[in-house]
Amino acid sequence: MIPAFIPKKSVVLDVGCNTGFLAKHLGKNNVVDGIDINEKALKIAKKFCRNVYKRDLYKNKLDLPRKLYDVVVFADILEHLPQPDLILTDTRKYLKNNGIVLISLPNIARIELRIKHLFGDFTYTPGIIGYDHLRFFTKKTASKMIESSGYTIKKIIPTGLGHMIGIFPELTAFQFVFVCQK
Repeated sequence: MIPAFIPKKSVVLDVGCNTGFLAKHLGKNNVVDGIDINEKALKIAKKFCRNVYKRDLYKNKLDLPRKLYDVVVFADILEHLPQPDLILTDTRKYLKNNGIVLISLPNIARIELRIKHLFGDFTYTPGIIGYDHLRFFTKKTASKMIESSGYTIKKIIPTGLGHMIGIFPELTAFQFVFVCQK
């Protein structure tokens, strides 16, 4: 879904690029730089990215050479950080005016999770309540974080089956994709 919001011939920064899946998917239509903490993954990503940077995002800064990007992507990464708002704020200096930020975040407000929480169950499992998730978001709390970091939300897209038939996206979405602008 995220590639659909990346205009052709964009210069893209993929934060949490892992092995460069997004760069590979975008192909020759765009130029992609990648950031990740995993050195082994970055070696693979280097095949698809113009530049790769090993960074510890727990330091709350991207700490990149001064470049401006058309698009910055945070695909399933912000929930793994202790202070994602600080990373979002720092990212602004690497983004062109009117640049696009694409963010996907899991939805802690899904109906089955609400029911489990209601009955006292907060078991870490793969997916939305992954053991490696430090932060949990609803559509509302994610929107607040994004806007307080200086971005305008242009569109919010729920993922999963429920939203396709118009059933309460806040309760049925597995995650939300936020299309934002500086």
